[in-house]
Amino acid sequence: MEHSKLRVAMLSTGEEVLHGDITDTNAAWLSRRCFEEGFAMHRRVTVGDALDDIAIELVRCSQVSDVVIVNGGLGPTTDDLTTEAMAMAMDVDLELNSHWLSELKSRFEKNGKTMPKSNIKQAMLPEGSELVDNPVGSACGFAAKLNACLFFFTPGVPSEFKQMFDNEILPRLQERFPNTYRREINRFYTFGFSESLLNDKFESLALPEGFELGYRSSLPFIEVKVFSPRQHSEISLVADGIRNVLGDLMVGDNLPMLESVGVLLEESGLKLAVAEKFSGGYLTNWLNQDDDTRQALVQSWVLSESTLTADGDYNPLAAVLAMAAASRENAGANIGLACGNLEAGRVALGLSSQEGDWGVIVKPRRNQTPENFRIYCSTMLLDLLRRYLTGQNMFPEIASLVTLESLHIPVEEAEDPEQ
Repeated sequence: MEHSKLRVAMLSTGEEVLHGDITDTNAAWLSRRCFEEGFAMHRRVTVGDALDDIAIELVRCSQVSDVVIVNGGLGPTTDDLTTEAMAMAMDVDLELNSHWLSELKSRFEKNGKTMPKSNIKQAMLPEGSELVDNPVGSACGFAAKLNACLFFFTPGVPSEFKQMFDNEILPRLQERFPNTYRREINRFYTFGFSESLLNDKFESLALPEGFELGYRSSLPFIEVKVFSPRQHSEISLVADGIRNVLGDLMVGDNLPMLESVGVLLEESGLKLAVAEKFSGGYLTNWLNQDDDTRQALVQSWVLSESTLTADGDYNPLAAVLAMAAASRENAGANIGLACGNLEAGRVALGLSSQEGDWGVIVKPRRNQTPENFRIYCSTMLLDLLRRYLTGQNMFPEIASLVTLESLHIPVEEAEDPEQ
């Protein structure tokens, strides 16, 4: 079958996925992996835990797709109904897979336990199906055909699902469909553009045949994706053109912003301290999600906004820069970042270093929830840090924020003792 006609779908099962109690990260991950490997998905469906609903959707998928990857519902409990639903759709019985039953018993015995009877259910597969190994979990996968459509069934646990796809399912797909059209993706992360402005900037960009631009907006970033044929000779040339258009609003080059800043901090060896009021610890939590930024972070203060009372002489920029300097000096760090109070819809942000201090007061350009404004303020601080580390303009124009005031205080040169 030609790659252009191959129709790949994903069916996710579970009430918690259907009703949004959990985010279906497996679907997003699979969509990306399939695209990279030349098996771009044409359809994604979610269904609850009702047996008839799952069976009906399996039949429907088999009628419009060539390959379907089914995720979830392979556990030992009564609401795990995917295997039974596939047997119903195929009009076959379930049969015991003695190999998997022995494997399950062995795993429990190795841990000094007796396998519960409920786990026998996980060794019952539709007649005629092929076992797909799961080396880390109790739910095996399986492959089966329905209406000439090839189905792969996988557990919902992300770590198990990803390992099974890469090690078991993907090799089967590559063997069965060897002529897939594999593409590369280069990702450029931006902060400060609006979607319309980005679109306008790229209107005149001429792309070679087989190249495409895509956009993904995920507050507060817009990701620019460049799709291209694998190892195309003009990839680097196109990427340079994209970088030139994005300029200093590009906060990550094939790495998200946090990881990019982490690389800069690791290369510089500089240490960081943070003091937060309005952002309420958001930046601190974010910095702790990457190994390099976490190791660079020496100390963090999360302060109540009520700890500073405004009076007639109160200057929010001076206050936030004092916070940044105090956090830096107290921790013995090279750089201090600080987020001030929310006052009259505006927040002061500051960076203090041994080379000088930079501060801005910002407010949302449009109405934002307090949570979204916290995200923007935290990102603005991280961007100040990125700009400081790369020697870029410290006061950019950000599409979603209005900069009301900015201040740079250079370090005063020591007086010449001979003067």
